[in-house]
Amino acid sequence: MEKQNGEIAVDRVLSVEEGIEIKQRIAAQRSLKQWRWMGNYGDPTQASAVANVDPPCLAGEVMFTINGNLTPAWMFY
Repeated sequence: MEKQNGEIAVDRVLSVEEGIEIKQRIAAQRSLKQWRWMGNYGDPTQASAVANVDPPCLAGEVMFTINGNLTPAWMFY
């Protein structure tokens, strides 16, 4: 789950649905774009699916890396 301060725990693996819900909730609360930790996903296609949901991340606004069986993701929105 999320930490008490609203950040996503580093060791948490999110589903696409959880990532989308978190992204939309955070985007609705903030108007200033900034880099945000968006959690770990099972593979790059899941991280990409979250990045493409409103508000969509444009070119250069999503970063992820492969770390074993996890795909940590950061998104600029």
